[in-house]
Amino acid sequence: MRSLMYSSPQFYTFSLRAIHGKDLDRRYREIAKIARHRRVFEVGCGPAFLGRYIGRERYSGMDINERFVRYAVKEGYDCMVGGIFKDEFPEADVGVAVDVLHHITPREKELIERMRESFKEIIVIEPVCAFNVRLPESLRKLWDSVFGDADGINPFENRQRWQFTEKELMEYMKEMGAIRTYILGRDVVAIFKGRKHRDI
Repeated sequence: MRSLMYSSPQFYTFSLRAIHGKDLDRRYREIAKIARHRRVFEVGCGPAFLGRYIGRERYSGMDINERFVRYAVKEGYDCMVGGIFKDEFPEADVGVAVDVLHHITPREKELIERMRESFKEIIVIEPVCAFNVRLPESLRKLWDSVFGDADGINPFENRQRWQFTEKELMEYMKEMGAIRTYILGRDVVAIFKGRKHRDI
């Protein structure tokens, strides 16, 4: 079952702003700065919020949520319904995953490897902790199912394991192959070189 956050693109965007505040714009501006003039493909793109910072001509995305993809397409973005583990990624220079890894744990390494095979560079942004609501586990699970990160795909028991300190998460990203990691607000940014990398 999906939480209210995933019931509509508008409520999703509202929820992101409520959760991240000023950090939301900061993280997307950071991606746009790193990507520069290159073509960007976003896995788990949602309603293509990142597209506003990249531009329609250089942005494309994939998400399993059909409502989100329909909204993105209506807004003029090149997005498709698809599964990030089974469907082919289109041609692009930079692959982006924002708030995706904690949704798919314990398969995050598999996704990173898929992206490294497909793109020249990969930008990952993840929260240090997936659950910032300080409640007993039973109440956290209820909160998650109604208002939180329940996406209807990965169970709560998997997602709640995404708990790190800043140092631990940066080290974990390096273990997966990141060449650079740093803190941005309450998130960790990790940069990976893909196997299609070349100097541009």
